[in-house]
Amino acid sequence: MRLGLAIVAGLALGGGLGWWKLGHPGYETGAQKAARVAAAAEAARPRLYRWRNAAGVLQLTDTPPRGRKYTVVDVDAAANVNVVPMSPPATDAATAR
Repeated sequence: MRLGLAIVAGLALGGGLGWWKLGHPGYETGAQKAARVAAAAEAARPRLYRWRNAAGVLQLTDTPPRGRKYTVVDVDAAANVNVVPMSPPATDAATAR
């Protein structure tokens, strides 16, 4: 009697554990978790926008300018340095003034 009860309890526990790990609707696979973590890390990376104003002065802002060309500057937060890479010298007519 006890052996039969132990077998039934073991099967129930094993079935419940299997359902939880494999079939539970809230279960997240390793690949899904890795993708979620990578997306969160990418969203948390700081971004700066490099552009020139009407006078040709270089601007760095955390929001993209409206109606102007800009380039996105990737900041490596993992390096923990406060350095923004330099842009090449401008050769357009706006900087020759």
